[in-house]
Amino acid sequence: MNLSTIPVVRLIIQQLLNYGVHHIVIAPGSRNSPITVGLTTHKKFTTYSIVDERSAGFFAIGLSQQLRQPVAVLCTSGSALLNIYPAVSEAYYSRYPLVVLSADRPTYQIDIGNGQTIRQSGVFSKHLISETSLLQDITHNQSAIIESNTQQLIDVQSTLQEVESQQKIIEKTNKKYLQNVLYEMLSQQGPVHVNIPLEEPLYDFHNQIDFEVEQVKQPKNPQPKILKSVLSMWNESKRILVVVGTLTPDALDAKTISVLAYDPRVVVLHEITSNLHHHNFIAHIDRVILPIEKQKNSQEIFQSLAPDLIITMGGMVVSKKIKSLLRLYKGVPHHHVGTDRPLDTYYLGVQHLKVDPNYFFCELTSSSDSKANFQDQWLLLSRQREIAHKSFLANAPFSDLLVFDKIMRVIPKNYLLQWANSSPIRYAQLFPVSTGSQSFCNRGTSGIEGSISTAVGAAVGSDRPTLTITGDLSFFYDSNALWNQYIPSNFRLIVVNNGGGGIFRILPKAKETPGFETYFETKHKRTAKHMAKQYGLSYQSVRTSIGLRFALGRFFSKSNRGKILEIKTPSTTNDLVLQSYFRYLSKHSD
Repeated sequence: MNLSTIPVVRLIIQQLLNYGVHHIVIAPGSRNSPITVGLTTHKKFTTYSIVDERSAGFFAIGLSQQLRQPVAVLCTSGSALLNIYPAVSEAYYSRYPLVVLSADRPTYQIDIGNGQTIRQSGVFSKHLISETSLLQDITHNQSAIIESNTQQLIDVQSTLQEVESQQKIIEKTNKKYLQNVLYEMLSQQGPVHVNIPLEEPLYDFHNQIDFEVEQVKQPKNPQPKILKSVLSMWNESKRILVVVGTLTPDALDAKTISVLAYDPRVVVLHEITSNLHHHNFIAHIDRVILPIEKQKNSQEIFQSLAPDLIITMGGMVVSKKIKSLLRLYKGVPHHHVGTDRPLDTYYLGVQHLKVDPNYFFCELTSSSDSKANFQDQWLLLSRQREIAHKSFLANAPFSDLLVFDKIMRVIPKNYLLQWANSSPIRYAQLFPVSTGSQSFCNRGTSGIEGSISTAVGAAVGSDRPTLTITGDLSFFYDSNALWNQYIPSNFRLIVVNNGGGGIFRILPKAKETPGFETYFETKHKRTAKHMAKQYGLSYQSVRTSIGLRFALGRFFSKSNRGKILEIKTPSTTNDLVLQSYFRYLSKHSD
């Protein structure tokens, strides 16, 4: 192992090992080179080189998502750091343990006109679990420090012994700072930022005997007792609605699923990113709710579906319709179960039950009350929608809706599915997924940036074949995701190209807005063909149902490189087909 002569570099590497941070995504640069060399030459770290810092941040999220471990991203000084901010905000709201390591200029060089120098300390403050700016070492190139007329690190009258004594205090303080930040990252499962001022020379190294690692175990919070008032409310409720957002696969065990599935008082509404599967659960929320809005007696129907208790689990929910519906039910108690942050999404005043859902539901009892029919009431609606859904798609024209139907039918078992935001994740909610598949989407901030980079990182961190489905704007916006050497041969990417932001056509009155095609839909004629060639990926393009059927038949076959399938759909009819679909479900579900 080669180690920098700068003392703080040794401390960083040692503490990363202590806190179990073994995967490091590195955005190449010069100021961060002392740390880069130490990490890349140490056998216990797995490192990745990603040039684009924004892509590097999301690649790290994908790794963390699949490895279920903390991952660090290292960058150089200046605006490089700012490009990681979108990933930081996603990690904050989706609760990924991300460690951002930023090399910085010496503290006395800030705001004096040096290149690649900005105020790095505190740039992510509002979207972090914790942060620190380490103290600068004063024994590394001491003469360069005292040349500055503004530095306040060393008293020029200090003796060598005094400087070395001060350096020991700096190292002790930096160790405490690092330990505090990394402990918070583990205990709260979120992003942290460590800013590291480094004095030149940056490229002085020496051989280093391996560190003694003091492995820090992830903190575990004891499960508190379930309040009697909550148990009483559960037992007395006749109409319990459980809404499940984003969850990691296997987050709920078989016993918990059974408690929820076979209690006639309980209705479970979940999304594709919940990774739940049970025939008594309702997976297609919008398919059930949205058609009701188009019926004359919609308010009467919604009131008949009202719960007397709402329990939520997991992260962000995609469906706007469930949000709108639950906001109607004023005064209904809302409890969020889980160690993640409770969100008052439904304006009901959420109460947080900070316990593991499996522990919570195993403390509860199921009801066999034959008079309870809340679950049957919702399941009947769901089955009616399913019949109408199949009937409409049997005669649907070529469109985004039909494309997603055909894709979802042929995805092989046990695939890792990565959904881009905007249209893809919303269309995905309307269809069943293949057996054993796992679904993920960056729903923390729901942005289109970073979806492909996250998918590539996830593919690298998983032993499953990976499929990511994206719209054209998300794809082009994050095309640097393909600029690396890590894309597995079993990586599959589908680009549904409708020539712009087709989702805006669905929004009420959006098409009538002045400048709609230029400033909202952003129409274009770009394709992924040349990009696929540039990055060494197999490419095929289709624009008809028959072409899509044949292309999908070959798309998932084994290959020696990743594949891109671009599906071109008619931008001016996609929204009309989707609107017709929901009208059809409304009229043919009785």
